[in-house]
Amino acid sequence: MNILNELICGSGYVVTKINDIKKFEQLRKILIKKMNFKYEDIYKVRKKISKMNNAQINKIMINLLSFNNASEMLIESCKNIVKEVSGKTIFLQRRANTIFNLPGINQRRQWPHYELMSGISPFSFVLWAPFHDLDDDGGVFYYKNKDSIKFIKTEQKKGLVNGPQILKLKNKLKPTKLKYGDVIIFNPFILHGNNDFNSNLARIACSVRFQSTSKPIMQKNSDFFKFYKLS
Repeated sequence: MNILNELICGSGYVVTKINDIKKFEQLRKILIKKMNFKYEDIYKVRKKISKMNNAQINKIMINLLSFNNASEMLIESCKNIVKEVSGKTIFLQRRANTIFNLPGINQRRQWPHYELMSGISPFSFVLWAPFHDLDDDGGVFYYKNKDSIKFIKTEQKKGLVNGPQILKLKNKLKPTKLKYGDVIIFNPFILHGNNDFNSNLARIACSVRFQSTSKPIMQKNSDFFKFYKLS
């Protein structure tokens, strides 16, 4: 598969395999340790987080701020994918995002959105990888390119960005099922988000944004991106 062609001319997103799973495993271990858990078992971590309130999770997020190399480790674990779509020298998001999705109605989750709304350039891409299998409804849904563009154009006519139509979207798409070691790469126009789901386990994932240094970064400058050369 030509990943870049699929990202631009196809569905807008691709599920593929992490190139260096040992590097990704190392990242997962470090982040779990930074969360101050006394164990590395991802099942136990997910179960514990699922019962936490927002204040407790915010404390975990503060602990994670002490680790500055998540972006590099995630991008290096997927370096062949990144090179294929953006080349060897890239603008890399300074801090990768560690994302928690909690089970239950109106719990912590990602509302439907597209990356472009945050000022990221149309030449950027997102890598999103879970820390475990995603075999329930706790994952992320993705609208294809053509459908996402329809939402964007409808909002544009009304002078809106991520307005009520998208925030109140009655989504019928099922979240993408993934295995540990899978990664999704998608373009910034793709509408995506989470649904409420029932489980005794939280969902934990990591994501990072990047683009080629040959393309303009637009609103996101060096406060958000840094220059990075893949090994």
